[in-house]
Amino acid sequence: MAFAFTLSRRGFLLASVATGLVSCSGNGNGSATLRIGIATAPDSLDPAQGQFAAAALLFKQLYTPLTNYGADGGLAPGLAKSWQMSDDGLHWTFVLRPDLRWSDGQPITANDVVDTVRRMLDPKSVYADAGDFDLLVNANAVLTGVLPIEQLGVTALNDTTVQFSFTAPLGVFGELMREFYPTPKHIFDNGQSKWPLPPDFVGSGPYVVEKSSLHEFVLVKNRHAPDPPLIDNIYLSVVEDAATRARMIRANDLDLVEDPPANQISSLKTREESRLYSWKSPKLVYLKVNHKHPALANIAVRKALNLAVDREFISKKLFEGFSDPAYGVLPWSASPLLESFEERIIAAKALLLDAGYEDGLTLTLLHSGELRERIAVELAQNWKKIGVTCHIQGTDGQGLYSFIEAGEFDLAMASFDAA
Repeated sequence: MAFAFTLSRRGFLLASVATGLVSCSGNGNGSATLRIGIATAPDSLDPAQGQFAAAALLFKQLYTPLTNYGADGGLAPGLAKSWQMSDDGLHWTFVLRPDLRWSDGQPITANDVVDTVRRMLDPKSVYADAGDFDLLVNANAVLTGVLPIEQLGVTALNDTTVQFSFTAPLGVFGELMREFYPTPKHIFDNGQSKWPLPPDFVGSGPYVVEKSSLHEFVLVKNRHAPDPPLIDNIYLSVVEDAATRARMIRANDLDLVEDPPANQISSLKTREESRLYSWKSPKLVYLKVNHKHPALANIAVRKALNLAVDREFISKKLFEGFSDPAYGVLPWSASPLLESFEERIIAAKALLLDAGYEDGLTLTLLHSGELRERIAVELAQNWKKIGVTCHIQGTDGQGLYSFIEAGEFDLAMASFDAA
């Protein structure tokens, strides 16, 4: 369960001014390379597995979704050229664009779409996550092993037409398919392939992976892409420290970076050698709670911790005015239960007293570094005011989620970035 501390802030991109937003470096043969610095490495190049924001960023370059985002934020063609919902809302039919090909030249067919959905919902696989497909006909029975995967409500009507059938109307399914990336069935039929790693990588997006490691990715143009890119190559460098990313772009070692240091945003906006682009976007920083912890299983304790977070101070101190404090997952839908932080501290102490923790409480808070570490320090200071001792423990992103999945944590700081 997620609760408590959420922060809504603007997203930022910092670009070299030398050649505008995108600074491309020639490689001697007339082609161009865009050098990008990202904060974290993707947890997987398989869209059925990747959960990190960095993975989502790469998926957009390596795969084409079934539908896509239009310039106005609405629906646009992806792999599908057209789609239609039945009058009762129980069926969606998608017709693929003609002559689609994977990056290895093999045709993309409706069977690839069907196989991808089956792979995601197969209880024998490592995925077994219904996600956007939980209303598919027989989805629950397939996930629990009651029915075979072939009876799932997704069917290839012919090589270019796929139909989804639902147990209840799902009018937003076309929008959901903007984040659904079909994968190549013929690769999975080949038991020797090491997909999605190079050199066996096969995709449908504007680029393919030529090289990958823990700290860098080299993407080259996919000559079979349905929407060919303008830039030939992309070099992605994983630079975890925000200040280092900012220094690298000032030194012309990178052309584009994400999330410069929050405490440098004001000064970066005035520098001539770099240009800052920002937009209003939710980036929710929140806490995951281990309900198996005796104290955290008590809703009064969770409410006390929630009350004792000084969101206004954290927003002002760490983000220098480039954020808005939020009191719920939807920032505009919630407000403080009490007007002042001092009042909330008094109420939080009373809740802990009623819960039987008059002598205090000790908890551990996991974070994955950088800004989250600074937020964790502020949280510990906040909770100290109500008698809660917080031990802060740092790890990397994958380590954090490993602890969470194993249940070896009290509180863990996570984030949702829709930028």
